[in-house]
Amino acid sequence: MLNMPQHPSASPSAIASLRNQLAAGRITNPSRFWREAESLNIPLVVPAEGVEDEREVTFLWHARHPLQGVYLRLNRVTDKEYVAKGLMTAIPDTGIWTLTLRLPASYCGSYSLVEIPPGTSNETIAHLGGRFAALAGQADPLNKTPGINVRGSAQESVLALDKAPAQAEWSGSAHAGQLLTSVRIVAGQSRRIRLYLPDVDNTQPLGLVVLPDGETWFDHLGVCAAIDAAINNGRIVPVAVLGIDNIDECERTAILGGRSELIKDIARHLLPAIRAEQPQRRWADRSRTVLAGQSLGGVSALMAARHAAETFGLALSHSPSMWWTPDGASRPNLFSESDISWVSEHLLSAPPQGVRIRLCVGSLEGSTVPHVQQLHQRLLDAGVDSHCAIYTGGHDYAWWRGALIDGLGLLQG
Repeated sequence: MLNMPQHPSASPSAIASLRNQLAAGRITNPSRFWREAESLNIPLVVPAEGVEDEREVTFLWHARHPLQGVYLRLNRVTDKEYVAKGLMTAIPDTGIWTLTLRLPASYCGSYSLVEIPPGTSNETIAHLGGRFAALAGQADPLNKTPGINVRGSAQESVLALDKAPAQAEWSGSAHAGQLLTSVRIVAGQSRRIRLYLPDVDNTQPLGLVVLPDGETWFDHLGVCAAIDAAINNGRIVPVAVLGIDNIDECERTAILGGRSELIKDIARHLLPAIRAEQPQRRWADRSRTVLAGQSLGGVSALMAARHAAETFGLALSHSPSMWWTPDGASRPNLFSESDISWVSEHLLSAPPQGVRIRLCVGSLEGSTVPHVQQLHQRLLDAGVDSHCAIYTGGHDYAWWRGALIDGLGLLQG
């Protein structure tokens, strides 16, 4: 299932008119131009001439005061070292800024727009693509697609082109089941734990999905409503969701990744306690017990397969940090395709039999892509039930949330 155009009534002539004015670098009536832009689906998307699987995507920004520049931060397209690619062009005497990028038609990613005030240094601009940039970004007010907010500070817009996998479940509706919150000692720290029980018949076998980074999934992404929708439309079997919060970013880095303390504590203590507290539920067996993680959490998912195969029947690993090492000596920006991955070697030192593994990676994630592909092939060679999917995008919850539902679809079989 692919994304359908969100505003099919938008006439090609209206889009062409705006694009022509932008290409000419001259807008005679800025107020009228902006009214027309607000009536359309922005960014403007048209087929790339002569290339079937690419789109020309035009972003717009209306500044209310003089600026040195405007920067479009698009995940793994213009961020990191590609800041120059995201600097927008001003249309003289209008306050309108624009940028057109050619992107794969299946791209799905998050983005924000950053106003650069007069007098900003070149060094500050050069670092705008980093996670801890000095200037904050804003969501695109013209983008009518529901955005995401993964860190609680700033909303980001989502660009999902027409050939990107659809994510109908993530519409932001309310959940219908029961959400239970508690504070428990897990891996030596007091943590907030969320358990979501969907509104399904208690006689149905209920799977259990464990999500590290619980604060992101529950507070900012709306995982409960998405699980409801996926159950109701038949994409997944009934599952409960258990979210485990981090204490802070530093503690997250310390506990996720290749360390097994968290995984073992979840498997040996937390899950038995959770199930015992809900005796009215008919809990499914380990074949429907899942750990799903992203980035460092993606490595944790692989460790669940390696160290707790008796508990977890499915591990969903999205964009795993293949550069991770126990001594913390490796860093993602220094990790190349030819480097040996401790994560792969550790997992393959005792290939997890009887556990299904679904590896996912964004096509724009650099050296992570070949490392994930190689790990998948080596797991298959070792007799592991491994699946691998490449999503057109970066290191991004914009597609990770869809991959979560896609991966849980394996529980159907």
